[in-house]
Amino acid sequence: MSFRTRLRYRFGDIDEAGIAYYPKLLHYCHCAFEDWWSDALQHPYPRLLHDDKLGLPAVKLEVEFYAPVRYGDEPWVHVAVLRLGTSSVEFAFWMTRGDDPKPLCRARVLTAAVDMDTMQKRALPEVWRTKFQQHLIREEDFPSGR
Repeated sequence: MSFRTRLRYRFGDIDEAGIAYYPKLLHYCHCAFEDWWSDALQHPYPRLLHDDKLGLPAVKLEVEFYAPVRYGDEPWVHVAVLRLGTSSVEFAFWMTRGDDPKPLCRARVLTAAVDMDTMQKRALPEVWRTKFQQHLIREEDFPSGR
């Protein structure tokens, strides 16, 4: 099951070509990730970092772009889990426009579970492993291409 939230592309998000500046696409994936923590997991991301001392920094990114995002667009940003490791989580992000299921772009982000005080790898806590399993999708359900 994936989570989705709608985000609006603003003037400062657009490059000279009139399309979304690509780092902003990744920024909006992370905005959706933070919304997922609050809205779907009922545990705000700052609380995870500051109180639980669990961080999930990206260690590998893979991004594919299929169609432009333009000024004023309000794409849906989808968040799901592709794979759970002992101390890693691979997240899937993709953007869609309106009711069109074809992705505008997609990103695969591999994260490592770390202790926020030491920045050392740690095992993914069982409570999060269980919650993440509810958001697992199969590789074939991760939309690609147009």
